[in-house]
Amino acid sequence: MKVGYRYNEATGDFELVEITDASNILSINSMLASSINDIREGQTYVGIDFGTSTTVVSIATYNKSSKTISVEPMRLDQLLEDGTRYQSEKLPTVIAWYKDTFLVGEGASNLKYKLRKGENIWYSFKMEIGEDLGAKYFNSAVKNVNGISIINPKDCVKVFFMYLKILITRHCQNHNLSQNINYAVSIPASFEANQRKDLMEALETNGMTLNKQSLIDEPNAAFISYVHESQTSEKPLAIKSDYNSKVLVFDFGGGTCDISVLEIGKSVSGLYSKNIAISKFTKLGGDDVDRYITYHYLLPRFLSKNGKNQEDFITNERKFIASQLYKVSEKLKILISKALAVRMNDFVMPSDKNSTTKVSLTIPIEVRTSKGILSQSDFYLTYKELTDTMSIFTKNSKRATSIEGEEEYNNIFMPVDSAIEKSNIDTDELDYILLIGGSAQSPYIQEALNKHFTNSTILVPQDLQTHVSQGAAIHSLLMNGMNKCIIQPITSEPILVITRGGMGKMVMPAGTPIPSDTITIDDLATSRDGQSVIEIPVCVGNTNKMLCNLKITKSGGFPKDAKVTLTLEINADKLLQVHASCMGVSCMTEPQNPFANKELSSEERMVLAAERQSNIEAEQNGGKPSKQSLEDLREAYKNAGNDFKAAETYELQYTLYPDSCNLNNLGVLYHNAGVYSKAVEFFELAIKKSPRSHVTLSNLGHTSMLMGNYQKAEECLKKAYEIAPYYGITLIKLAELEERQGKRTDAKQHKEEAYDILKKQWEKNTLDKVELGWFSSLASELGHRDVYQQIKSSTSNSHADGLYNNDNLAKSI
Repeated sequence: MKVGYRYNEATGDFELVEITDASNILSINSMLASSINDIREGQTYVGIDFGTSTTVVSIATYNKSSKTISVEPMRLDQLLEDGTRYQSEKLPTVIAWYKDTFLVGEGASNLKYKLRKGENIWYSFKMEIGEDLGAKYFNSAVKNVNGISIINPKDCVKVFFMYLKILITRHCQNHNLSQNINYAVSIPASFEANQRKDLMEALETNGMTLNKQSLIDEPNAAFISYVHESQTSEKPLAIKSDYNSKVLVFDFGGGTCDISVLEIGKSVSGLYSKNIAISKFTKLGGDDVDRYITYHYLLPRFLSKNGKNQEDFITNERKFIASQLYKVSEKLKILISKALAVRMNDFVMPSDKNSTTKVSLTIPIEVRTSKGILSQSDFYLTYKELTDTMSIFTKNSKRATSIEGEEEYNNIFMPVDSAIEKSNIDTDELDYILLIGGSAQSPYIQEALNKHFTNSTILVPQDLQTHVSQGAAIHSLLMNGMNKCIIQPITSEPILVITRGGMGKMVMPAGTPIPSDTITIDDLATSRDGQSVIEIPVCVGNTNKMLCNLKITKSGGFPKDAKVTLTLEINADKLLQVHASCMGVSCMTEPQNPFANKELSSEERMVLAAERQSNIEAEQNGGKPSKQSLEDLREAYKNAGNDFKAAETYELQYTLYPDSCNLNNLGVLYHNAGVYSKAVEFFELAIKKSPRSHVTLSNLGHTSMLMGNYQKAEECLKKAYEIAPYYGITLIKLAELEERQGKRTDAKQHKEEAYDILKKQWEKNTLDKVELGWFSSLASELGHRDVYQQIKSSTSNSHADGLYNNDNLAKSI
């Protein structure tokens, strides 16, 4: 007897029932309009799941006699760091240069936290392609080794697929399979044009030419694999003729959380499946969980055991120490998760998930630092610590969790909500939630999804990590073998152009089928007479995500209201092609800003430009960034409001060029970032050099006060006032301290004195930007609204975007 899920109209729920109508069982055959017997023979059909942390390769074959498709993951040869051979169907997406040898896979992964990332080991590079940051790995030890160079993420992808092709070819030879190999590669559904383009170029460099539709979105590949797996099981997917089911594919791996919503139903051509929504690009994976565990639990214990604390190390060195502990965090996470998973019932976690039970692990870790060798062998993590960690990633919030001094932590419901909003369906309309990816094995993730989707059935495949590659292999067989694509891919974001006045005009909606028909836009025109340049910025998602800027130029200029025609088309590889013309003059797509996967403000764009320049100069300077490039980068971070990154950059400059730094200013950056202990460290270093610097003493006093050290604060502030009684900022800080000490009369007197001093300096126009900020706040607090309004109206924080000229934008007619 076969059973499947069927919709019960009386109860409004899905229930398990015996299936008697085979035509309603969703299968690969039922989704094809033509016979699968038409498949081309004498070829090998390979599917590659190119993962952030792990890559899996599978082969699909079709047996005409039994009319069945079989799929098997390849067991790939991998060289370990000690020279021995190792075989596994899971190939870590890691490259290492070790003892004058390239290691790819398990051997490289074992060295992941012993070598230096970007110098002699590379990982997580999948998520970095598509961004033109120049020589990102300017310290790379591989710049011309047998013709191979690794100086950016795209180089890593080229080297990785070069090695992968060798392994696939060798496997086919050893198993008497055809050397005529056809490939399909799965990628995140939210990968955009620039990322797909870099990947395609890396594949073509290695002779792995793909059919125009051989890139397949990971959620789609996962669904194909699940359909194939379930059709012969006791619980195949069954469809009611008058009801189209909705499936949310939740793909949670090492570096991305990718969501796709599919519709499955029955038409005159048979059963079908199609995309109806794809989530926004979201950087979130198991690696982020490991990072949180490391910084909040393992790193503090590791340093404490060695008699150190985080303030003993500059930021970059602290990051390096933390990186050596990531693998320990990952193993402890997996141990606890497995222990809880076996006792989970109907996706409900056991109550002891909040216990202080420790799970221990012995892994010898030794790290060479500027403060000596740090070592530890025994590590532990409690159930409650992992539960608290996972609460960060499973909370239902549209905002990431921000923790000072760390990268943001996204949560799983950010991409989930993004996909559901685009699908125009309610959460309770989702019939199935299909889990994919190694991180989706976490019992915490499964429990959170089950609680959220109360009316949906959670589907968990047998092997979440090899599932996507098997779907990609089936897609390779169908696409390359008979030119059939059984799931229609769609665009994940709308395409817009920026028109006169900075308005966004949608020219291609989200959900457009891929490949698309050619879309022609003919309601644009020039906005002024003699306009010599027409600019048409093309954006993805919204006006903050500019993909390219088309420029049509004409000597002598165009007349006002000259008609501008725009044509757009997305090809099968999700590459956007745009053409613009006016009065016979045309311009093709010319990408000028390839950062399409991030919503960027003007200041953030400037940061990326500064990062790229710093990398280029570092490569040219033997791996050492120039002083000027670091200063430019620091300024870009400050303008973007990222004081912490600005402080880190200035600290690096201090390490490389100590005589070029103002230690007081470095302390101010850390103070503004909320890292008070580091601020105090650099203020004290500055005072050693200049004991009578009233500005530094004032800053040290203020930071000490915020840390609760009132005695030191009073000592520094009074000394600063004694040296420079004309410095009004000291009086404001002293007044704040006195208020905290309950000395309100003294505080009021000092504020009024400070106001009089600063007002006179303001009237003489001698206040700098920082002093003006303090004076503005004080004027508002003391009720001097007229002065406050004058200061406010005379200052502006606006920055020109610089990516296009507003005067050249076309207008919408």
